[in-house]
Amino acid sequence: MNKELDIAIVGGGVSGVYSAWRLQQELGDTHRIGLFEYSDRIGGRLYSRTLPGLPNVVAELGGMRFIPDDHVMVSTLVDELKLQTKDFPMGSKLPLYPSNADSSPEAGSENNLFYLRGQYFRYRDFAECPDKIPYKLEETERGYGPEDLQVKVMNLICPGFADMSLAEQMKVKVFGKEIWRFGFWNLLEHVLSNEAYLFMKEAGGYDANVANASAVTQLPATEYSDDTVFKTLKDGFQALPLKLCEEFAAAPGCLDRCKRVNMLQRLAKIELHDCGEYRYELTFQPTQVNSGGKVVDKDAPAYSIKVKRLILAMPRRSLELIESPFFDDPWLKENIPSVLIQKAIKMFMAYEQPWWRSLGLVAGRSVTDLPIRQTYYMGTECDQKECLEYETNEKGEQVCKVEHTYGEPNTNSLLMASYNDIGTIPYWKGLEKGEHYQGYMPAYGAQGYTENEIVPENQYQITTGMVEAAHRQIQALHNQKALPMPYSAIYQEWGDDPYGGGWHEWKANYRLDEIMCRMRHPVASEEIYIVGEAYSYEQGWVEGALNTAESTLAEFFALPTPNWLSKDKAQYEQWLESHHNYLPVDCRKGGCSCQHSEQQPNASSDTLDEVTEFAYRGINHEYR
Repeated sequence: MNKELDIAIVGGGVSGVYSAWRLQQELGDTHRIGLFEYSDRIGGRLYSRTLPGLPNVVAELGGMRFIPDDHVMVSTLVDELKLQTKDFPMGSKLPLYPSNADSSPEAGSENNLFYLRGQYFRYRDFAECPDKIPYKLEETERGYGPEDLQVKVMNLICPGFADMSLAEQMKVKVFGKEIWRFGFWNLLEHVLSNEAYLFMKEAGGYDANVANASAVTQLPATEYSDDTVFKTLKDGFQALPLKLCEEFAAAPGCLDRCKRVNMLQRLAKIELHDCGEYRYELTFQPTQVNSGGKVVDKDAPAYSIKVKRLILAMPRRSLELIESPFFDDPWLKENIPSVLIQKAIKMFMAYEQPWWRSLGLVAGRSVTDLPIRQTYYMGTECDQKECLEYETNEKGEQVCKVEHTYGEPNTNSLLMASYNDIGTIPYWKGLEKGEHYQGYMPAYGAQGYTENEIVPENQYQITTGMVEAAHRQIQALHNQKALPMPYSAIYQEWGDDPYGGGWHEWKANYRLDEIMCRMRHPVASEEIYIVGEAYSYEQGWVEGALNTAESTLAEFFALPTPNWLSKDKAQYEQWLESHHNYLPVDCRKGGCSCQHSEQQPNASSDTLDEVTEFAYRGINHEYR
């Protein structure tokens, strides 16, 4: 291990390995650059696993997808690294009306299930049969799904809000004060009945979607809807940070390749020195993975290294665990807590056949108010296909001409049995202790595994109690008397140290536009930088981690724009209009300070027409 480095990056998640990769490319010939990770795994909150018998259907225990049209940095970076993508469907591509298949639209998510307040209905019923929805909604709240109801609220409060820049949004005033001073729940209380709020919370699937976070970011956030087009990576989303780390370690440079990536090292302390070339002394405590799969301190002495510049690629809770006078800075003390830490749990179960297909369910999710909250249909081995050749149809659309099945010839299938957050976490925590679930050997696809390996080891080992509870709720959600038990299962909690949670959300009453700019370099007199999803605009997405990292490297390390990002000039120029130096505000001009103009943004005639037409959708449903 090198005792002196020019640049140290602490944190092996996406923002950390991306920063290391970019710096090595541009400065590696003259700078010694080292990466440090507390665990034995690169990826952070991207964590991809496969279960026995399902080598081609990935269980994404962390982040699982991106939006290609919106997440420009992820999309272009994936292309640059030549990582294979695949669709992340939210429904079926089969015809909605099979008897009239030629003219029928795709089923999509229309038939996906909802089980709320003991009542069953399908996604299509939000619009087609609003009387089936078991909520006592006001007349003007009926006929909308949870995301559309949120759009209706936005149209009422501030028409065109989603199309405004962040600078414009920060100037919007509602009910006598700036919108950034409102928590989302507090704002909704002004315009919705409590039944409508509960409907948005329960039918939306995520508690976080209506959490009392900043209304500025919550109000336009409808990207989790069942109509959004998502993609993922064929080999799992964790393939992205793994590839970045691999290229960082292999690239030419002045620091030995074997000394660049340092695993199982916990940053315990940062000492600041006023003079000398190496102003920062970092104390690391070696760690190890114990027999239970948890990362713990190793019975070994701590050691120190000296660095010139430091990048902390960490979420809020990880920063709070570091001992350093750096964090005594008054601005940092006030603004480190400016984001909420949202806990989450994911649970996957493997079956010998996709029993849900007989219920008209293919992909996407079903939603309930039971503690499992959301169930995703992740795929079947024999259904795993890729397109080898495309052609253009008569409508000018790219369609697949030659398709290849790469999955194994069996029906082993993966269900994300539960994706839940915030309010339901304590329920599952109460089932963590107990005998571990053993599963059983499936008939096909598990050759080479022993019976003890069918349920994989994980830091959070799934218990029989958890599986049985989830199984009962899955049967209830799907209105089935009995379903087969899964042959394998795995779960991951995002709530313990050092992550603290699965994602973050800006709090109300904080100037997020100014904080996201300054948090990258919070103390002007120090060469210490903070990057990652936590204090980004795209919280909860890999895009947010990349945005903060690249903007930091461009502004404070003078790295040029990467060729791969600006390769498509038209796309890049259009994207740059709303992403000043990779963020939604121009940080080099002081963010979007409102001192220049207090004038509130106003909507156009076209926007008002769109708002009215959207309202007709709900009104028309009353007369069906």
